Amino acid sequence: MNPVNPLRPGSPKRKKSSSGGIVMTIILVLALAGGGVVYHRISVQREAGAAELAARREAEAKAARARKAARLEAERLAAEEAARKRQKKEPEAVKPAPAELKEEPVVQEEDPRLEIFKKPVLLVSLKANNAANRKLFTDAFNLALETGRYDLYAGFLRSNLERDAVKVIKFGKFDVSMYDQSPYLMRANELYQLISKVGAETIQEQIQESSPRYFYPWLFSDPSDPLRLFLRTMAREQTPREEWGGILRKWAEFWMKTSAMPRSKYSSLALACAMLDPRIASSPSRLRASSSTNISTTPLTLEQVFEYFVEMDEAHELLTDITKLSPSELLFVVDVRLPRSEMDWARKKVRLTRKGWGGAYSMIRYRMDRAALGKDPYTNYTFQEILDEGGICMDQAYFAVNTAKCNGIPSAYVTGDGNRGPHAWINLLTTDETWQSYGGYGYNTGHFSHPHNRKSKHESTLLQGMDKKVNGSRLDTSLDYLSLADLFEEMQKPDCVRVMLEAATQATPGSPLGWERLIALMSRPESGTKLEEWDALVTMIKRKFRSRPDYLAMAARVEDEYIFPMRDASTNKRNVARDLKKLEKETDEGRSDLTSAAIKRQADILMENGDKAGVASLYRKSMKDYARRAEVFEALMGQYYQYVSQEPEAVLQLAKEAESSYNRYIRTKSDDYFKVKKEVAIQRKIAGYYEKGGNEKKAASLRKDAEKREKNSKKGIREEG
Repeated sequence: MNPVNPLRPGSPKRKKSSSGGIVMTIILVLALAGGGVVYHRISVQREAGAAELAARREAEAKAARARKAARLEAERLAAEEAARKRQKKEPEAVKPAPAELKEEPVVQEEDPRLEIFKKPVLLVSLKANNAANRKLFTDAFNLALETGRYDLYAGFLRSNLERDAVKVIKFGKFDVSMYDQSPYLMRANELYQLISKVGAETIQEQIQESSPRYFYPWLFSDPSDPLRLFLRTMAREQTPREEWGGILRKWAEFWMKTSAMPRSKYSSLALACAMLDPRIASSPSRLRASSSTNISTTPLTLEQVFEYFVEMDEAHELLTDITKLSPSELLFVVDVRLPRSEMDWARKKVRLTRKGWGGAYSMIRYRMDRAALGKDPYTNYTFQEILDEGGICMDQAYFAVNTAKCNGIPSAYVTGDGNRGPHAWINLLTTDETWQSYGGYGYNTGHFSHPHNRKSKHESTLLQGMDKKVNGSRLDTSLDYLSLADLFEEMQKPDCVRVMLEAATQATPGSPLGWERLIALMSRPESGTKLEEWDALVTMIKRKFRSRPDYLAMAARVEDEYIFPMRDASTNKRNVARDLKKLEKETDEGRSDLTSAAIKRQADILMENGDKAGVASLYRKSMKDYARRAEVFEALMGQYYQYVSQEPEAVLQLAKEAESSYNRYIRTKSDDYFKVKKEVAIQRKIAGYYEKGGNEKKAASLRKDAEKREKNSKKGIREEG
């Protein structure tokens, strides 16, 4: 059944008729007959036309072949004629092909605007602030940014600095007022210092890269003054100039990881990350992997650490405002080496205030079985596990320091030796002003590893050297003066250098940076520093910084190197002995390391004069005087041995004298495990001296006794479950 289109009505059906069929048949026969006749006529006409066309094409082909043959014959005849003519002539010399013309290099015309770098601009003058001078300074700066011609710009800065910088020094004195009224001098020097120390070529290479391309214009011109931040930080940390370029490259990478608005906000954080020692940045975490637990032991990368602190700051999850901390302070935050899980735990689980974070040290229950029996209760060494299981001083310090870092609090892990043996404690920046020590229990020999370069430094460089109540903004002023001293150093103007270094020490007496630079300048042979000048400097340091052991050590070094060689031995010995008494008095029994160093100074003076008997007498007395300070006594024994190690009889005498003082003043009947452990360690060293002196029997006896005492000190200590 055929489908029906509903939109088209069906056609009506027709009836059949026989007469109609006959008529249709006749018409069909006639049509076929007529068509046959027509077809025949057309076929005959087509055949005649085809024959005519073929004949015409054949004739045309014959004519073309004839023309081609005639042309070829004519060319052949011409060639033969030319050959005959050549044979009649002398053979011609073959001319060399002309040399290819070398393309001359396209010499680009120098930008006429660069002529501005040849013009003088006033840096120190009443006219320096007029409109024309300001425009010239600004235009030169902007052109350097636009063209990247920092080489020409550095020359421009240098020539103007050479002419004007000396104007802030009048009659051998630093004119502070003139300096403060010369902002173009300060800015020109800062720009020059960076370009000259990093290198114009290095900067030009870096701006070709994707990250630093927009970094340098920001560095040089942002209202937050990142250039000054960088220069002050480099001076504060005494970063070698050859490291500046690499730090700037890393800084640019972190800078690019933040959107435009917060870049200045987090510039100190980014700079701290860029300054972190690569060995720390690539070190593993202290966490342990295990089959029983599925935790990550992989610490965050440095890039992830940066992103973490930005994220936490924006979420107001930190206990400090990291945007207000300096790069030097933030170095003690970004050196954290933990997975994200531990950092989140520390932020959420430790409920302490910033000022009270020292309490994190004592949150960890002390375990004597770990200290005395070597018990290791940890599977993964997570914060939660340390809190649950307890630990010893190293675990307490690790917990407190790292949980502090996770919360944005600068912190340092400190270790030192004392009357009860080695110990670990912490330093924390509990306010924006001051560092504090926790868990030290009177130890004064603490040192930490600086995160910028991993150099070991005494904790006083944090507790006193970074105290903003003492230094504060004045330190920034001092650092700016040191930058100007660098300029004069490059210009070979030592008198001007000295003026600026003295100005730096006066601006911030509590910072040793200016003093160290001043001493280095005075020590140069060309300086011609007299004994009276050295005496005056040392006397002034000792008077002004009586309670600063680091300054007293500085003064001692100056005496040893530059004063004592010019004086007689007896005078030097008296001075050292007097200084030792002052050290003990002014510093609450002194610093153990400085005390032993002072005694060694006396011994060196005696040895220089060949007074071996005097050395023996000195150490015999000193070991008695400091026997109750076990760490000092131990250091003195080691010093004494260094002087007599090549003489067995003298070594044996050392052993006898050390044992005598030890038995009288050090050895106790204490049941304090740590006290006994320290005593036993000293006893074993004395045994070693007996052995080296040839009395092996005595050495064996002392070692046997030491072993027995150590074993007895562990009685009653049981492993915790």
